[in-house]
Amino acid sequence: MTNADWTHLLRRIPECEHSKLVFVLRNGTEMCVEIVFRFEEAYAVVRGRFAGSTDELRGFFVPYDQILCLRLDRAVRAEDMQEIFANDPIPAGRKSGSLEMPLIPPSERPTPTVPADPAAASKLLLERIRAVRASSAKFPSHSG
Repeated sequence: MTNADWTHLLRRIPECEHSKLVFVLRNGTEMCVEIVFRFEEAYAVVRGRFAGSTDELRGFFVPYDQILCLRLDRAVRAEDMQEIFANDPIPAGRKSGSLEMPLIPPSERPTPTVPADPAAASKLLLERIRAVRASSAKFPSHSG
């Protein structure tokens, strides 16, 4: 997502829900938000604490490019999500008011079947591993 996407999303979340927001960062850290002060072009200014800590609330400047996802730390009903996104245009292929994802056309390549016999499955797995190793041998290793 771009910085503009993050600011657009954060502005859609009602202010009363900010204290239930959790920023999940790319390094796996979770930041529990108490209040969002500002949405700048490249970062958000928030007050909160890292998940699992009992530190006093701190001020954070969170770069949007470090955010992996946002989480509302409460049970969320479908109606709540519809209310947050009520004014967004409906993507093509989706029914109005439906939270279901549009159907994705099946792939042209058939899905390989797995043999029920364990010996045949082991043989197939070994063949696939050997094929991958053979194809990766064409490229130089970066490990050393």
